[in-house]
Amino acid sequence: MLTTALLGLALAVGGRAAHAEGFQVKTMRDPLPSREYERGLVIGKGWAEWGFGADVKLADGYWDADGNAVDFDNARFLYTTERLHVRYGISRRAEVHATVPFHYEKLTNDATGADLSQFALGDPVFGWKVEAFRSMAPVTSLIVYTWYKAPAGQESPGNYIGGPNTFTSFVNTTGTPDLAIGVAGKRQLGPLALTVDLGYVRRFSGTVMWAVETTYNQFNGRVKPGDVTSGDADLMLQLGPVALHGGARLQLRQVTKVGTTSDGWFPGRNLKPLEGSDGWSLDVPVGAIVNITRGVDVDLAVNVPVRGEDLMFFPIEDLHPTRGFTYSGTLELRY
Repeated sequence: MLTTALLGLALAVGGRAAHAEGFQVKTMRDPLPSREYERGLVIGKGWAEWGFGADVKLADGYWDADGNAVDFDNARFLYTTERLHVRYGISRRAEVHATVPFHYEKLTNDATGADLSQFALGDPVFGWKVEAFRSMAPVTSLIVYTWYKAPAGQESPGNYIGGPNTFTSFVNTTGTPDLAIGVAGKRQLGPLALTVDLGYVRRFSGTVMWAVETTYNQFNGRVKPGDVTSGDADLMLQLGPVALHGGARLQLRQVTKVGTTSDGWFPGRNLKPLEGSDGWSLDVPVGAIVNITRGVDVDLAVNVPVRGEDLMFFPIEDLHPTRGFTYSGTLELRY
């Protein structure tokens, strides 16, 4: 009897171990469709995705206080973002993600002889998505999300001794943290898929090195960037392994406040609104996603600006972007 029991236990252990041998597909992963239009808005349990991408914009102008497009006279401004993003499905209905950007910027001006360039770390973003509802065939995916932007980019414009002409560095961050919340939904309609995203970004105040008090020529003023409410809509058409998509992105920006830090629990009480720093912008992003395999995608896109806001914080693109087409490319690897 004892021999029989031990033999049965050995077979049971050996049988379980046999399923774990070799380089097999992870059985704990959720299914992931091969085509983009059939995928939900969370990546699925057990899946990890690495994205290597770049965004390139050669700004040819800006927007004035009335929202009109104005061309640069002699200046050319190249603004690029090189980024690494990671997504991981920690459960069937939730994923975590992070993005680490770098920026290369170059400003030239034939009239003044300016020729400045810089490569520096940007502001990393960390986020969380939870899928509140999902159905398959056709896919319906409804999520709520949040993300946090940590200020880590180049914040100082350089040495102010000698006046503003001695600035030698690009500022590529607001120097303040952001916290976003939002809801997004995706619905498949035959070969089409419609995605809608509504979000709100709370932008906190902070002391920053790029805000200069001009009376005494001191750095480290306090800035409260305007909160942003956004709405995105994207329509996708799947044609074999290629998913074509296009839509619109609307952003409503509140007024930015500047000033000195106050005592107590609310250090931003002394901040004054900066007239003309609020407004709205409209962009039209279009692109194509090539589904090479289930684990490899190539995402190509271009963002066309239609309307923007007054260029008050050049060259901080996170506040008031310059005007120009942005071309993007991303290689996504999944396992």
